[in-house]
Amino acid sequence: MSSPEAAGQNDPSQYLVSFGPDANCTLALCPVEASLQGYRPAFGVQIAFIALFGVSMLIHLAQGIRYHTWFFASMMAIGCIGEIIGYGGRVMLYQNPFSFNGFIIEICCITISPVFFAAAIYVTLARVSNFLGPEACRFPAKIYVWVFVPCDVVSLILQSVGGALSSSSVGSDKSGEYITIAGLVFQVFTLTVFTAMALDYLFRYISYRKSQQVDQRRILSTRLGIFGVFFSASIIFILIRCCYRIAELGQGYSGSIFHKEGLFIGLESVMVILAVFALNIAQPGFAFQNRTQGAYTTYGNKVEHESSSEQNASNVREVTMTQE
Repeated sequence: MSSPEAAGQNDPSQYLVSFGPDANCTLALCPVEASLQGYRPAFGVQIAFIALFGVSMLIHLAQGIRYHTWFFASMMAIGCIGEIIGYGGRVMLYQNPFSFNGFIIEICCITISPVFFAAAIYVTLARVSNFLGPEACRFPAKIYVWVFVPCDVVSLILQSVGGALSSSSVGSDKSGEYITIAGLVFQVFTLTVFTAMALDYLFRYISYRKSQQVDQRRILSTRLGIFGVFFSASIIFILIRCCYRIAELGQGYSGSIFHKEGLFIGLESVMVILAVFALNIAQPGFAFQNRTQGAYTTYGNKVEHESSSEQNASNVREVTMTQE
């Protein structure tokens, strides 16, 4: 007859670990409720989002090549790749809800990737102001790049460090979660300030347009109106998503929000994919394309060049007439 000690050694429940680098639970040994998330991600949903991010990425790359919007397209592509990898991590969690690698891939990539979408948004506003009229800016247009992109980098670093700490800490250590929350809060703060500055520019531009003669190519056309609607929608979608993640991580991995897949799909997955496709429509190269001439105008650089060239030509004609 075996002793109690020997029986305990042969009992798998004595050494099963459900979460962490040493996790050895599987669905055959442990109930799915014992996993950190408490559910098995829906396989079809994860594949659908992988496909959607892949399609959007290909469209962004094609648009970047077509309109030479290299920074915008590269940021969107990097973000989409990160999302695809993140949902690949959720596929791993479908196969084994106790997979520590799958969880870390998900929490890092899906949390960090929208930072790249935000970077594309920040730089685009500088291009918008250069195209419509930098004179209407309260600050130099470069401020949008010099201030908001570094803020985005800070948010990226905080969320990356938080994700890294989450991968190395197990148990009661919440430092990784807190640092990730700090990165998300900072991202929301940055987006909010950015939105306020964008609205300020819009109102100033409308006022400026009423008092000044503006190049017809810089007037808010239907195309630019559509761009504005979807550009604004993308910001709202990302803000909603960030607020959800703050609430989720605020409760911690043991909170009720973290264990509800429906909330994750609706307020994370759907919000981000809507933002990504909205930015496919609000593609700056297409929005500012100049169809009145043989070539297209990207971000107003050519408009400014042409305007200055026409003014120089006019000055030359006046000098010639005076000499005659």
